[in-house]
Amino acid sequence: MQKKNIGILTSVSWNSNKWSAPATEEDIAHSNYDYVKENGWMHEDLNFGHEQLPCEEDGTFIAYTPMFNTLPVSKVDIVFFRSLNYRTKINYIIGFYAFPYIDKYDRFADHDLFSRYDWGNLASLPEYISLFKNPIEVTDEISAKENFLPKGKKLGQRGFNYMFYENVLKVLDRATQLNPNDKKLKLVKLIFLTDNSYKI
Repeated sequence: MQKKNIGILTSVSWNSNKWSAPATEEDIAHSNYDYVKENGWMHEDLNFGHEQLPCEEDGTFIAYTPMFNTLPVSKVDIVFFRSLNYRTKINYIIGFYAFPYIDKYDRFADHDLFSRYDWGNLASLPEYISLFKNPIEVTDEISAKENFLPKGKKLGQRGFNYMFYENVLKVLDRATQLNPNDKKLKLVKLIFLTDNSYKI
């Protein structure tokens, strides 16, 4: 039986304000996306602002990744974000949106920042959103050793990788080792471990 893509690892620019406020000028200057440098801001700035900023009427918080503008994704069960810390030159898996809705979503919640950050392309409930206090360092070598990605796959040069069930669990395992007190992480990991539909 062909394995199913359960998750995606997608790339976003580094934000020194932890993706809960606009990025710094230095962040923008060092972004790995030309659009960000040319326009002077990052659409993904507020991806993990779910604890500081208002959610939508349905309870979800909206995020953005450049990859979903061109990638034909309609359904995965978890989206991990990775970002390159330009100061240390280290790639990190910084957090996730579990059980997301993937489409273009306009923001209707009321906040001054939302006049600029007015739409996104995925959303989830805050209890399924986690920014890791201690992010996971990731390289091609680490991914192969730890089984973070399907066998033979390297970190996507186009900014994304699909992930099988076992890859998702390996990343969640490592995240739990580094962040043992993250209650949202524990909840999401428990759901993945106990939902038998993943084991069919």
